Amino acid sequence: MRKPSTRQLMHALSTAIVATGAVGCVNHDYDLSEDIDLTISLGGDNLTVPGSSTDLLYLSKILDLEENSSIKAVENDGQYGLAKGDYVLIQEGNSSPSYFDVPEVSLGHIDGSTSTTVLPEFYNVGGAPKVSHPTDMINNTISLSDDDITLDLVSLESADLDVSMELNVRYTSSDFNGTAYIEEGYTITFDECWTVEVGDEATARFLENVDHHTLRFSRRYGISSGNGLSARVRLTEVDLTGLPEGQGLYAPGRFFIENGVISSGDVSLDIADLPAGSRANISVISEISVSEATLLKVRGIVDPKIDISDTRFSINDIPDFLSEPDNRLDLSNPQITLSITNNSPLAISLSGQLSAYIDGSQTAAIGIGETYGTAPVIARANSTTDIVISRTAVEGAADNIIIPDLATLLHTIPDLIVFHDAGAKAVREVSEYTLGSTYTYDCNYTAVIPLAFGDAMQLHYTHTEDDWDEDLEKYNFNTAIVTADVINTIPLDMTATAIALDTRGDEYPTIDVSVDGTVAAGTIASPSTSRLTITLKSTGKNINGLDGVQLLFDATGNDSFTGINLNKEQAVRFENIRITLKGGVLVDLNN
Repeated sequence: MRKPSTRQLMHALSTAIVATGAVGCVNHDYDLSEDIDLTISLGGDNLTVPGSSTDLLYLSKILDLEENSSIKAVENDGQYGLAKGDYVLIQEGNSSPSYFDVPEVSLGHIDGSTSTTVLPEFYNVGGAPKVSHPTDMINNTISLSDDDITLDLVSLESADLDVSMELNVRYTSSDFNGTAYIEEGYTITFDECWTVEVGDEATARFLENVDHHTLRFSRRYGISSGNGLSARVRLTEVDLTGLPEGQGLYAPGRFFIENGVISSGDVSLDIADLPAGSRANISVISEISVSEATLLKVRGIVDPKIDISDTRFSINDIPDFLSEPDNRLDLSNPQITLSITNNSPLAISLSGQLSAYIDGSQTAAIGIGETYGTAPVIARANSTTDIVISRTAVEGAADNIIIPDLATLLHTIPDLIVFHDAGAKAVREVSEYTLGSTYTYDCNYTAVIPLAFGDAMQLHYTHTEDDWDEDLEKYNFNTAIVTADVINTIPLDMTATAIALDTRGDEYPTIDVSVDGTVAAGTIASPSTSRLTITLKSTGKNINGLDGVQLLFDATGNDSFTGINLNKEQAVRFENIRITLKGGVLVDLNN
């Protein structure tokens, strides 16, 4: 005669308890019955399986993660601030780089001026090699303006320019046609707000800088009535802070600056061209013309348009129980790190929405950045900034944006998280910005979600174990009682309820199933021990026709274990497992 099969005697326990299900996930390949002593003693109306135990059932076996799963076990202590073996959901994403610039500004209206100065009469009284007169101050003006400046320029304190000017000096006379000389030391003085330099090599042969806004003749230079002086000069920088009201970038899109240029020094005639007793009357004509004027680099407040594309995080291959819509995962401190590379001289403020989706439907959304009332999300200039968005403070994170509602995105683990409706604005602060240069804003995203739960967690899991009727038709009893001590190092409290199923998969109306006891949360360092009792009792004739059970598990957070991470070494173990079949036990072992 054969012994009763393992399946026949152990379904009442191995499928009712479903050790893996007790922590919210099932591994169908794990059969508790393989480790149970099936020595059977028969007595009276009862059939009892003596106490037995299982091996440790590790969380790694329960989760049974695929290699490409977004949930991974930390490989080394300290990674992501976790311990070796801690489970973390980690997923990376990146947006397409954003390129932005403010083009060089060519000023549309540029004007110089012409001034005529009558010199005192030259008279050669004899005895001197030349006759000289100082000029009165010769005044010219330069005017630069444009009413269509890019609105990306908000305010200006200074600007580097490329303003090419030509300074022409000639003379007119009704009684002299010789050579007049501009003497060494003759100066051309621009407003102090300007920085000027000699424009070419030819000009450098006779002009030199005295200071940033003054040019001086380094040698004597002769001009005739038909061949005047032509000097090329460049304005390279302008200080806009001390200008009169109505100048500079005085209104959005409107720029105007007008400054004076003063020339002064000695003009002379040689006696070779002015014999003794001769007289000459000369007027000096000073003309400044501007051929082009371009703003190259500005110091001020700049606000270029920065467009940011959406970023998508796909979450792959996670256990089904984490995606059940009835569950509420109160994750202790999920984190999303934004690694922003900003090679521009502008600090950039970021705002946007993080939304979770399951099967294409949005399940939750939160906003980040000043637009949504959180602390500013700032990408520093000329650097890469790692910004950690979290539910509570993250130790060691220099740029930590705390959003208490962040966990709402993950009450049910989605299959997609999207960062969208993103806006980036330059911080309204003074900086130096090179016009015409293209800058890059590039953001990589890493979601790091440690599987540590808070006390508001509610996890529901349903498992069905059926197809028992084939074996149970050999038995006829009306009560089955299963007891076990559960050793738990997983930091979650777990309770279970159950219903009996008939061969159609419907609830068996005349079999009541009760589960007494709760599996208490524990840790590896401090395991808990809990007693569970499952009773299947027929209110009809007997249990014949029972085809399985449906188990409903509830896992909840525990105040004492808030923030303790799930770890692959955490486990459950069933000890002192006993099964008692009561009430007219009949076993048909003929087949």
